[in-house]
Amino acid sequence: MAKPTVVLLPVWGAGHFMPMIEAGKRLLRGSGGALSVTVLLMPAPTPEAAVDIAAQVKREEASGADDISFRHLPAVDMPTGHTGVEEWISRILRSHAPNVRAAIAGLDCPVAALVTDIFCTPALEVSRELGVPGYVYFPCSASMLALLLRSPGLDEEVAVEFEEMDGAIRIPGLPPVPPSALPSTMLDRKKSTYDWFVATGRGYMNATGFIVNTAAELEQSVID
Repeated sequence: MAKPTVVLLPVWGAGHFMPMIEAGKRLLRGSGGALSVTVLLMPAPTPEAAVDIAAQVKREEASGADDISFRHLPAVDMPTGHTGVEEWISRILRSHAPNVRAAIAGLDCPVAALVTDIFCTPALEVSRELGVPGYVYFPCSASMLALLLRSPGLDEEVAVEFEEMDGAIRIPGLPPVPPSALPSTMLDRKKSTYDWFVATGRGYMNATGFIVNTAAELEQSVID
């Protein structure tokens, strides 16, 4: 019987793609040969990104790693009329959801888990539909993840701009946070970046769990 595979879904930026590939390699080493890794490749939306990712994939394939394979997803129509880069990326990724579903369902080996990039929240819905555990590879801190997960609740509870509210913001595991300390993404609720931030936090509720760039010695209270 074919060994189970962990499916990785990175986006096309080199700063997203290569860290996830390296995490996949470490997962393979840690599994002692019990797992394989399948990387789903979405076509890059710009020629420059396409050349960059193609070169990196070629380099990985030339390394001769038997337990890591790459599968190219079909192209999708590029969205138009978007109000910001975050919305543009989100719409591209949502268009890829059926392709991700078909690729995972068509694998000829058991799927142990799907691990997605931080932007790929639509894929978490796919993992739930297929009964596959879905994880987010989160390269930021646990504190930032806590804020993202809290953001949909804050959006409902706070009626004014955060800088105009009285008192501090409560985020599980953190001391009271003054509104001025929030990332700029959250400080203008009329911008599409704010909508993306809250929608991402809401989408993360579909995740089985998170792979976070932190250590218990640094953020124990947040992890708890």
